[in-house]
Amino acid sequence: MILLVAPSTRALPAIAIPTAHKRLLLHPRRETAEEQLRAELRSGDYHLLISAGFAAAADRRLIVGDLLQATRVFGGADIFFDLPPFQAPGAVAGSLCTIVPEELPEPAPLTGRPKRRYPPVYAFDDHAFWLGRTAQAADVPCLMLRAIVLAAPPGEGPHPLLFSAPDLMSGRVGSSLLRMPGRWRDLSRLMRDAAKCRAQLASALTILLVLHERK
Repeated sequence: MILLVAPSTRALPAIAIPTAHKRLLLHPRRETAEEQLRAELRSGDYHLLISAGFAAAADRRLIVGDLLQATRVFGGADIFFDLPPFQAPGAVAGSLCTIVPEELPEPAPLTGRPKRRYPPVYAFDDHAFWLGRTAQAADVPCLMLRAIVLAAPPGEGPHPLLFSAPDLMSGRVGSSLLRMPGRWRDLSRLMRDAAKCRAQLASALTILLVLHERK
């Protein structure tokens, strides 16, 4: 049995083919989501966990709608783990860094960005690190697939929208923009980009399930 996990329905589209899989939507609160995932992994006979979601690019070669298969996941500049190699057709293989909004330090003056050292990575997300560690603890292999919803900004570090709209990486685009009354002009573009990412994830997840169904 394959467990498909994502933080929202937008990041975990429906799969139209009949395969042995189960969907799990994560609770918005991290501690609750971790316990939710641990309980699910204990309750079922899963041979693979596939984590789907959105990410913000750090590498300028990635564009909106590209798929990233995480091969190394960072929880900080010097805290990371590697994932087993899986085949994910159409995805770029590369490293991912998780930024947990409630753990962000105080922002630096002028820039408004937190004073924090980040590793050189392909993209940033909000839940891959702890999710992967939970899967490792349960001895369940994990494949992480992220659709790029924000292109890389000028300079180094994550996209500023990650700090002002943390729900964006979970796929809750509308909730994010409600917190930014001055960014309503971005709404149609972000919703369009999120829809493109959702379609890419749907196609990739369908192919992955078909591949693993044949094994």
